[in-house]
Amino acid sequence: MGRRSMSGPGKLGAGSALGAYAALIFGMLVIGAPAQQHGIVTGLWITEALAIALPALFVLSFAGLRPIPYLGLRRLRLRHVLVAVGVAIANQPVVSFLTWAAHGVLPPGLVEDFDAKQRMLDAVFRASAIPMVVTVTVAAPLGEEIFFRGFALPALRHTVGPLLALLISAALFALLHMDSVGFIGLMEIGIVLAALRWWSGSLWAAILGHAVNNGVAGTAFLLGWEDPDLPPPAWVLALGATLFIAGVGVLVRVLRDLPETDAEEVPGPGRGLAVTLALMWAGAVAWGARVLIALRGSA
Repeated sequence: MGRRSMSGPGKLGAGSALGAYAALIFGMLVIGAPAQQHGIVTGLWITEALAIALPALFVLSFAGLRPIPYLGLRRLRLRHVLVAVGVAIANQPVVSFLTWAAHGVLPPGLVEDFDAKQRMLDAVFRASAIPMVVTVTVAAPLGEEIFFRGFALPALRHTVGPLLALLISAALFALLHMDSVGFIGLMEIGIVLAALRWWSGSLWAAILGHAVNNGVAGTAFLLGWEDPDLPPPAWVLALGATLFIAGVGVLVRVLRDLPETDAEEVPGPGRGLAVTLALMWAGAVAWGARVLIALRGSA
């Protein structure tokens, strides 16, 4: 068998992406939540690896495909690196603007939950500054980009086309974070990362952009800039609104110039890896279920 692009017949589509996402959500609840209760930093690494990245790798392996070509883990050129870093930094005011707008219009209960979460994250970052910054700039970009921009985006595109694939994958990414106020900002981040993935032809651009985004956000927590009682300065909001409008135009150009090859379906040597990954996931689910049952019993 030769290589196939997602613009032609392929094995994976929206059903594969949504099925894997259901496994991801289940894993977040049964693997990620118990792991993070034992320790937030270690728990986040376990969550990203076993609850988020592993379902995507399992589906690819079970379909008999080599994960690396499909995910688009191709070497980046220097200009791609520079653009990914620059875009991620420039996008911070946009996220601030969108989050501020949502903060002002959503019901008070949702806003209070968001503010409480921000204060909790501020305490976590201050208590474990270096481990948390490393975790959010390494573990989260790798795990989440493998699933959303590496696996789900091209699988969705094969069934529903590029625009809907972009919006659906970004919405699923935002939904993962379970944050009503931050949803629109997170969805916008997902769209930007998908655009970087498509424009560069490499998932590494999205991983790098995600890492820079999280690094800036983590640093903001350490510097006390994420206090929910202090709204962003007016100039940040104005800049964010301006960059948002400009970004829509850039996105239109990226969609117009999309390459035909989105993901390479290169046949793998067999399904042995799929069996191994399935056993790992089942073991993690069994451990998490046991922890949850013990917690419920003690309560």
